[in-house]
Amino acid sequence: MLFRSNIPAPQYPFKIDYSTSIMLLGSCFSDNIGNYFHRHRFDVCSNPFGVLFNPISIDHAVRMLMHPETFDKDRYFYKNRDLWVSFAHHGRFSRENFEVFENNIDTQLAEAAEFLQHTDCLFITFGTAFCYKFIPRDLIVSNCHKIPNHQFDRIRLDVKKIVSQWNNTIKALKEMRPDLKIIFTVSPVRHVGDGMHENTLSKSILLLAVEKLVDNETTFYFPSFEFLIDDLRDYRFYAKDLCHPNDLAIEYLEEKVSESFFTPQTIERVRQVGQENKFFNHRPLRRE
Repeated sequence: MLFRSNIPAPQYPFKIDYSTSIMLLGSCFSDNIGNYFHRHRFDVCSNPFGVLFNPISIDHAVRMLMHPETFDKDRYFYKNRDLWVSFAHHGRFSRENFEVFENNIDTQLAEAAEFLQHTDCLFITFGTAFCYKFIPRDLIVSNCHKIPNHQFDRIRLDVKKIVSQWNNTIKALKEMRPDLKIIFTVSPVRHVGDGMHENTLSKSILLLAVEKLVDNETTFYFPSFEFLIDDLRDYRFYAKDLCHPNDLAIEYLEEKVSESFFTPQTIERVRQVGQENKFFNHRPLRRE
């Protein structure tokens, strides 16, 4: 008898090894897998804007990395009570001191823009089809930063809008890096604040949009959504909020990434690095 849907790791016409430069942008999958690459000493840049959720904000981030000189601070920077925030960035960038706030964003933007110039694999993770427009500036934001909700319009993107915007960005990326491989994923994390039915509609829109963007030559799909929702179909694989994957589920996704993208030599090197990390992180029970 079968008690779960065992989804095999997909295979791709390219592989990732320790000579590969990897960038990840988007929702929590980008953070989780980015941390995995970082722990195992790959050449990686993960979420230089912080976690991003909707396809339009992620698209804007990619375009700013391609042309960092176009980053409009007057449009994106905002003083919210005692904090400076950026509508292009996650809340972890917010600071009370403007100089510290600005320097941190400038530094990470410059470093990530340079990294993109030699990136070989770009992972893009869409989290939700819902986005928020800051009414005073007519601006779709990456984060609302706890600004009163009456200052925002809530918008549900449609497939056509996402595909149209991203087709242009993919074309620009190909012109910049002809050999770049772009891997799209859809975050399995449920946005229950949107409502359960609305979350299902949102994920459906994202999946349909990605289906239209994938050509299996330059652009590909990695089924992180299906691995958690269909394969690990049990709450024991979720954190206490019952929405985010727990450590066991994240480890399972890491294994699937390894099976899909790594060469046998890379798998062995990852194993060795993991053993070295355990050794360096070891704390003796007794000290003489």
